[in-house]
Amino acid sequence: MMSSAEEELNKLRSKIDEIDSQIIRLIQERASFAKEIGHVKKNSNEAIYRPDRERDVYEKVTKQSKGPLPDSVLRAIYREMMSGTIALEHPLQVGYLGPEGSFSYEALRNKFGSSIESIPLPTIPDVFRAVDSGQIEYGIVPVENSTEGHVSSTLDMLLESHVSIYSESYQKIQFSLLGYEKDLKKIQKIYGIRIGNEQCRNWISANLSHAEIIETSSTAMAAKTVAEKKEGAAIASKIASETYGLDIIKEGIQDFSGNTTRFLVIGKTDCPRTSSDKTSIVFSLPNQVGSLFSALSLFQDHSINLLKIESRPMKSNRWEYNFFIDFKGHKNDPLIESVLSDLKTRCLTLKVLGSYPISEENL
Repeated sequence: MMSSAEEELNKLRSKIDEIDSQIIRLIQERASFAKEIGHVKKNSNEAIYRPDRERDVYEKVTKQSKGPLPDSVLRAIYREMMSGTIALEHPLQVGYLGPEGSFSYEALRNKFGSSIESIPLPTIPDVFRAVDSGQIEYGIVPVENSTEGHVSSTLDMLLESHVSIYSESYQKIQFSLLGYEKDLKKIQKIYGIRIGNEQCRNWISANLSHAEIIETSSTAMAAKTVAEKKEGAAIASKIASETYGLDIIKEGIQDFSGNTTRFLVIGKTDCPRTSSDKTSIVFSLPNQVGSLFSALSLFQDHSINLLKIESRPMKSNRWEYNFFIDFKGHKNDPLIESVLSDLKTRCLTLKVLGSYPISEENL
């Protein structure tokens, strides 16, 4: 004989089954409309991936939600739905610094979902070149880290290539020590990317000061190398341990718990305006007194919020610099257009790198 608790559970499960049937029907109906949108986009040569539309969907979903699930769960569900419908509209290829299991791969999955075709490439410049040549539609590259600063190769390629910044995202970085040998005293080699090794320098100094540090092109390559050589240990992500079948010797070995990397999505299209945008530019100035002050004063005079300023040495002229700046606003805003026009007269060179929605992680 069925107990009252079992009867109640069966009733609740039956209601869930009914709701599941409705959800499946509505998801597929939504996908059908998305597929039609894809045909319209294709005929009008409009971009398949739209960060502005992505922002709009997330905002509407979170505003309409009354709980009990947190907004982050709803965003994850909709990210996968949008990923699947983008794949229906058009097979989208996105390049990243590989191999599979890198933090760039993790950032790609968190940004685009699992239905996008991810293309691993050996270096950051290779990601830029693949996008620039039209081999792939988009790429995702790291541009700065909250503890170690900018990624030089990304800044250099933004200056040299013909791609634009199309979107941004932020990825929390947690490093783990991966390998087969659990006894730290027996580990003689550490494989890792330079910036990752630096972010774990205190832990390495305290626990593996005897080990040789060998630099690799990515954290995933470090894990892959350890898996192939069956020696040493890798500083990499937890996802790399799953990808390459390595044990997690120690988790969270980074020196700062809030360690975060900002990633850029690069492409050859422009993103329309949203309610909250960021514009990135790079410029060079005449080597004379007050030139930088003159350039920056334009933003203060028009109450435009500067979000970042970074200098990078010119390769052609010693002791002269390119200045990378992020500020609030879209390049198509009338005020921003006016400021950029004035700024151009005060610079030797000026390049607009892109306007794109400010990531919700940075609001």
